[in-house]
Amino acid sequence: MATHKFAGNGTLKSFLPDVKAMILSLPETTQTIAAAKTLVGWKALISPATTALIKSTFVNLARGFEDKTPEPEMTTANTRFKEKTYDFEPEFTAWAYMSWADYQTWFAADAKEFDITMILADGRILTALTSSGLQTGFAGRIYVRQGMFPKPGGDGKQKACQFDVIFDDVEQAKGMQVITPAFTRKELEAINPVGINLEVITAYESTGGTVVLKATKRADSTPYAGLTAFTQFEVVSISGDTGGAATAINATSAALGIYTVTFLNGVPKMTNDFEIQAVTVAASNVTYLSNVLNIPV
Repeated sequence: MATHKFAGNGTLKSFLPDVKAMILSLPETTQTIAAAKTLVGWKALISPATTALIKSTFVNLARGFEDKTPEPEMTTANTRFKEKTYDFEPEFTAWAYMSWADYQTWFAADAKEFDITMILADGRILTALTSSGLQTGFAGRIYVRQGMFPKPGGDGKQKACQFDVIFDDVEQAKGMQVITPAFTRKELEAINPVGINLEVITAYESTGGTVVLKATKRADSTPYAGLTAFTQFEVVSISGDTGGAATAINATSAALGIYTVTFLNGVPKMTNDFEIQAVTVAASNVTYLSNVLNIPV
């Protein structure tokens, strides 16, 4: 039988600050508590040296946050004895502080599973721990409101960027831990790679294997001139096949965000549709990251 132990009562009666952000991670992403207290630890998950190592991303929820967790289920016996019979899993609705272009990239994540770590206004971290004491997010699912039309007037949360989040395990939530990091919330947000939009200007050419692409900074649509090496264009997948890579680039119009990139599968050209992603790495961290773009062949 477990023995209940009483704890001391502190003199400070203030509540925790509001939730202002969340970190979404691939399921079963973990790190040590010591790493979770440092920007270096989060950079290894959010902005590592290669796109293949990215496991997490920071989402600013400054436009609004509402706890939607249902009240516990209370049952009354025929003897009129009333007791709590079920605790519902926590859930919330939040409105992200991001542009419409950023928000569109999240539509593909609707109903996906993530490990979710909450960030408070003062930078403290609400998190779960594994059985071995590693930091991990709360297992849950996100649902993305895919509204086409912004609501006229009102504040930002009435227009777009709505996420509905449901945690999967109430017992995991009951074991919530608070971590005080050695960085601020804004410093954590700043390590998120900047989004760029990549689009096809001239279709994949059937003999030379070239495609003309345009890169713009997401939201303001200004040209992005930082993709000057063909190695910055990664082949993510190929329809019905594997392999293929960028082999050359003409970046003479980089100031306009225009690039002519050659993609080949060995010596021959690509024979199936393929997907690419553009990336800039600086000081061993991903600093700019594009959408995944389909290239028809």
